[in-house]
Amino acid sequence: MYRKGIDVSKWQGTIDWEKVKASGIEFAMLRAGYGQGNPDPSFEDNAAACTRLGIPFGIYWFSYAYTPEMAAKEAAFCIDAASKYSLSYPMAFDFEYDSVDYASEKGVTVTKALASSIVRAFCGAVRDGGYYPMVYANPNYLSAYFDSKIPEEFDIWLAKWPRDPEPENEPPQAGGMWQYSSAGSVSGISGRVDLNAAYKDYPALIRAQEGGGSGPLSYEEEAARARSWVMREGISDGTRPNDFVTRQELWVMLYRLEGYK
Repeated sequence: MYRKGIDVSKWQGTIDWEKVKASGIEFAMLRAGYGQGNPDPSFEDNAAACTRLGIPFGIYWFSYAYTPEMAAKEAAFCIDAASKYSLSYPMAFDFEYDSVDYASEKGVTVTKALASSIVRAFCGAVRDGGYYPMVYANPNYLSAYFDSKIPEEFDIWLAKWPRDPEPENEPPQAGGMWQYSSAGSVSGISGRVDLNAAYKDYPALIRAQEGGGSGPLSYEEEAARARSWVMREGISDGTRPNDFVTRQELWVMLYRLEGYK
């Protein structure tokens, strides 16, 4: 058994979500944004429509990070975008060829070690923020850029588009979700749309995760959420958590906290 889904961004334009739901689509993955705090122009409309119609959804963030610190900041922006909504599917990290090309333009060669550390920075921050992390990747990236431990640490959203996909049969490399076509047709959407199959009951998994978090936060959990918050608000870059703070650094953080950026 699997659930039928789509993933969308601004490239799909205005979507008639009533028709999408009536067509049998059971979930959606919505692009929340990209890079250092750039929102997807269609995200709010898509998220509001899915919420109104009861279409379960998750979100993803297209990464232009070329350091772990940048990836953690992207996670903070993604968490901020999600804060108004209830996610029933994962919060995914999307790192692709454009991501590597952008790093190259900045003089950075993306090695397997670097890419893997970037994934862990984003997904670790997502997990610390109370969300369910996932990594979007095609087979090439799984072998060339991400080390073998990544699929053991995080669910994989596999991007692989065979000529005659059989979504009822989960591919070995899919770790929970498979994007099996980039040329799908769905009522309510003009043009092509990506089609997905989810093999895990993510709504149940996420409900269980949220239920397991009831009660007072541990110091570590509280510290992780505080770190995400100061990064999201631009108060601190969230680095060197165990270092002492000088008086000047404290002044700057208080100044930013007051909104005088």
